[in-house]
Amino acid sequence: MSTAQVTVISSPELLELTLAKLPMRDLLVTAPLVCKTWQAITLTPALQRLLFFQPDTSSDRAENPLLVELFPPFFAPGGPIRWSWPDSEAIESMPWSKAPDAFKRAEASWRRMLVTQPPAQRLVITEQCHARGGDSVARAVLDDPCLRMGVLYDLVLPFIDRPASSFCIRWLGDSDGRDVREEITLEIAYTEQQCTGNWDKYIPERFYSDAAETVRVKFGESVEVPWEVAYEYFCNLYK
Repeated sequence: MSTAQVTVISSPELLELTLAKLPMRDLLVTAPLVCKTWQAITLTPALQRLLFFQPDTSSDRAENPLLVELFPPFFAPGGPIRWSWPDSEAIESMPWSKAPDAFKRAEASWRRMLVTQPPAQRLVITEQCHARGGDSVARAVLDDPCLRMGVLYDLVLPFIDRPASSFCIRWLGDSDGRDVREEITLEIAYTEQQCTGNWDKYIPERFYSDAAETVRVKFGESVEVPWEVAYEYFCNLYK
């Protein structure tokens, strides 16, 4: 081992700078297993910000790349038509299905990860009900100073664990021109059905985290919207 290598390894400051160059997965999983010193260095504020465990208010807006890889339905681009949005089948196609025990663990690190840097602080939720007589829309707001994936996951799953349900997350916030660095939008849509029959689609229990908690949000009064008006509105909004 060269003198320069010894210097880097023996200096916490230089080691931190070196570990910061690692891919996110290696920094999270591999580096802490090397030795206790490396494990301790990964817990420094600078590296915890790189791992999306601590807020970084000085960074440019970015989605958590590891969460994008592991939870693709939550980061899929959504169009105006709800039939193209992720549903229960999309949830079951996540990498979760290949290692359910690892993802379900209450202490799994993904639950503590911020979904964006800087942290999203407000989640605007709209729930659209499509019925024979027309559509209705209800709205709620979840204020969270540091929105983490565990909260977002626990919130979304119950909404789509029902027939003909889908969801879409707008990571750039709404489209009225405001500064939405700290706001994202969750849209949920479902079709009211009198007889579900073969339409029943329920998310298997293995896709629920062992640490899952009920995330309570209070919706405002539901507003009735004729189907044609709602369709035209959402097409114009996101085209």
